[in-house]
Amino acid sequence: MNRVHLLPSLDAHAHFRPGRTPAELAPAGAVLAMTGSLDEAAQAVGRRDALVAWGVGCHPRVPRAQAGFDRDRFAGLVARTAIIGEIGLDSGARIPLDTQLRTFRAALEVVAELPRVVSIHSYRATGLVLEELRRRPVAVPVLHWWTGTAPETRLAVSLGCYFSVHSQVARRSQFRTAVPAERVLVESDHGWADPPAAIPCRVEWVEHLMGQQLRLDAAQVRRLAWRNLGALVDQTGVRELLPPGMAAILDRVAAETVPPVAKQMPLPTG
Repeated sequence: MNRVHLLPSLDAHAHFRPGRTPAELAPAGAVLAMTGSLDEAAQAVGRRDALVAWGVGCHPRVPRAQAGFDRDRFAGLVARTAIIGEIGLDSGARIPLDTQLRTFRAALEVVAELPRVVSIHSYRATGLVLEELRRRPVAVPVLHWWTGTAPETRLAVSLGCYFSVHSQVARRSQFRTAVPAERVLVESDHGWADPPAAIPCRVEWVEHLMGQQLRLDAAQVRRLAWRNLGALVDQTGVRELLPPGMAAILDRVAAETVPPVAKQMPLPTG
């Protein structure tokens, strides 16, 4: 952890091999770790890592995951964790959209019954994802690596969506003009086989970029991300399902008195 920060880095969307040891994951900071299939999730949700919350996912680009999806098994795994992810739609995948839609709709039905922090993939399918969220509302969907248009972004905000921002999309005008600061999280989309110790540096770069948008320093962006995750956790009622270290940090941040940030990202000057 950089000494200018009083909080560990918080990555709202990353991927780890479930077989990673606790020692390997320790330098990664706090992470919402996504899984790509129910088999992978079954290995992950039984872990007890201090700062890594494991998700239950079925990635729209993984044929074996989509073919093996089972709603009841998905619901049983979801009951054991605070995080769902990643799920969603991808029109660039080889998997037919009809198959993806069946999986996504079944997953959203489970989320409607068991509210969770849910990370949603929408590559080349942003409008379709929003259509499904409008058809089947869930408590607090988080749009991962969002690339929707300005009108789609405004619709997503109206639907209650949060946005986990990757460095490659942090400067998009939609995030400057349409997204309230209290709906922003920071992500790395760290690769499954990449070294976990690389995550804090990747998160710090996104914090820097977001700080330029919000006119905040990086430490303030980090605190904002933690507070926003706390809001998600409160709205879904999943605090008891979080790793104890992560829950303790959320409690500490919630108890702090900090100045409010702008409700909407300001337009840059110069």
